[in-house]
Amino acid sequence: MLEAIGMGDARTNFSSIVTNTSAMGITYVIHSRGVPKAVLLGVDEYRGMEATIEEMSDPEAYKLLKAGTDDIEQGRTKSVEEIFGEAIIW
Repeated sequence: MLEAIGMGDARTNFSSIVTNTSAMGITYVIHSRGVPKAVLLGVDEYRGMEATIEEMSDPEAYKLLKAGTDDIEQGRTKSVEEIFGEAIIW
């Protein structure tokens, strides 16, 4: 969930904002007079973003992702049944 909050309100309610971010997964865009200035997000969300950036920084991982995306766009895919001979139910 994404919420916008003014800098003054963020300062006044900082403790509860941090609690909401960590406990409920709320991400806050902190603004000053309607201009976004900062983002407050939970540690798990931040770590996920870090991992994504690290993956995308690896040229080989990016190359494989791009190749997979190209295969999907060109219809070069197989169904689960074609690969395993039967449907897999999760």
